[in-house]
Amino acid sequence: MNKIRSFAIVAGLMLVAFPALAQALSAQQAPADQSAAATVIPPDQQATPDQIRKFFEVARVRQQMQMMMGMMPRIVTQAYQQEMKSIEDTLPAGQQLPPQEHAALQAVMDKYMKEAMNLYSVDDMIADAIPIYQRHISRSDADALIAFYSSSAGQHILDAQPVIMQEYMGVEMGRVMTRSRALTSQMVTDMENAVKSGLPTTAPPPSKPQ
Repeated sequence: MNKIRSFAIVAGLMLVAFPALAQALSAQQAPADQSAAATVIPPDQQATPDQIRKFFEVARVRQQMQMMMGMMPRIVTQAYQQEMKSIEDTLPAGQQLPPQEHAALQAVMDKYMKEAMNLYSVDDMIADAIPIYQRHISRSDADALIAFYSSSAGQHILDAQPVIMQEYMGVEMGRVMTRSRALTSQMVTDMENAVKSGLPTTAPPPSKPQ
């Protein structure tokens, strides 16, 4: 398997993994659209850090973040294996990687996936999220949220969320895999054509200032 196709496997993997990770983590973040500025709460009415921490506790935010982060290695591994199989299915029999090379590549990916999962800890996520939530949640809102998630209805929703998320991510991953495969294939073709045409494979050095 040449370098272009190996790169395409990684690129296809990222097309699958990053939307899933973004989807998972965005559920824990404050709104980021342009209308968010209009919802900023005056400082004297903002929820306190203790209120936000209490809300995170009853809403099981830490557990949800840990669950989502824990799911990513499995999701990425499955995506990698499916992308590898899809690309190798298009190659002549003599160009497939032997099992030992597959295992070596998997070991390298596992190593860096483990390191990547430790780049931004759940503790860091929560610490960064608290002041953001404060800007958008008043003290009365925080009390109402705490009351709801402490209720039987709130707890029922939280109990159901892991199953809902697993089912949703299964659907999402299937759609992303299907739709990204054609994009990856076209990218391989374009890259091969670029190499054949003699285009530079690295960026030219920056010009010296006059």
